[in-house]
Amino acid sequence: MSSLDRSEREAANKRKAQSKERKQEKEAKKARAADAREDKQRRRDNRDNSAARYETRSMVRTMAYSAGILIIAFVVFEILLLAWKALYYPTGTDYTNDDVYWHLINIADTCVGFVIGLTAMDALTYLNSDRKAKRDEMRAIIRHNRIVKPSIDMYLARKNSLITVDGDDLKPFQVVTKKSVRDMKDMYGPSAISSDAGKAKIDAFEYYNKKLNIALLNMAEDINFDYHPELCDAVMTFLNETTYGQAALEAVVSYGKEGSRTVKMGLIRQIKEASDDMEIFKASDELNTTMIVLHMIHAQEDALEKYMRAIEEIDSSAKGRRKVR
Repeated sequence: MSSLDRSEREAANKRKAQSKERKQEKEAKKARAADAREDKQRRRDNRDNSAARYETRSMVRTMAYSAGILIIAFVVFEILLLAWKALYYPTGTDYTNDDVYWHLINIADTCVGFVIGLTAMDALTYLNSDRKAKRDEMRAIIRHNRIVKPSIDMYLARKNSLITVDGDDLKPFQVVTKKSVRDMKDMYGPSAISSDAGKAKIDAFEYYNKKLNIALLNMAEDINFDYHPELCDAVMTFLNETTYGQAALEAVVSYGKEGSRTVKMGLIRQIKEASDDMEIFKASDELNTTMIVLHMIHAQEDALEKYMRAIEEIDSSAKGRRKVR
């Protein structure tokens, strides 16, 4: 009887576990769907607010003004024609043999022709210049990305080395991580990357963080991002987060220099004793500075993930254009 009760309890626990797992999977699916909708809406908003969309609206307004002026001229000449007929041929006699009549008719018809021709030429000219500008921007992005991509790889390897405890599996090119400040307890140890030649992890990270920041800064200065606002947001987010976190990073690096051994050892001890729910600005200055650096790293990871996603879309679009040609 007891074995039967035990089997029923195990079966009930199994059903509960399966039900809980299905519920968690369903909630995760809803969360992913919500994130996808938010991402889609954000992309739509970015396209609507992009510089290229404003240029399109400006072009349409210009075309509308030009056509409106010609339509007004057409209406004016039609009114003149009617006034002329009412003044010189009030009884409805034949006026088609009068040169003035044909002159006014020809002017009105010319206005209509101008409306059609000017609108068509404006549209074709704008479409051609718009496509050329988009192609030029895409080529510039791809050219800059060839310089930025190695810098990203170098940055990722040092970033992951910095936030990986010695002995754990190092994933050098992982973009997004979920690390706590305790994972930085070995940041003053030698880098696991052989090409760093015995540099401390934090020193190697600072060096390649600056390199990537310079590469993305050159990209932001040379490209307007009129047609790729998502990429612009990713680049600017990385630059902003790096700018705000640079002072904290320099301070953490300085703790590992000669003459700061006491500060360094005290910081390492605080990092090892830190809790997962510890908030910034509620610990010592040294630990707060380290937490700011970790916050900067997580923000940079999100920006780089968006950057890589945008670059993949641009690359696939460029390949599609080449296939069409």
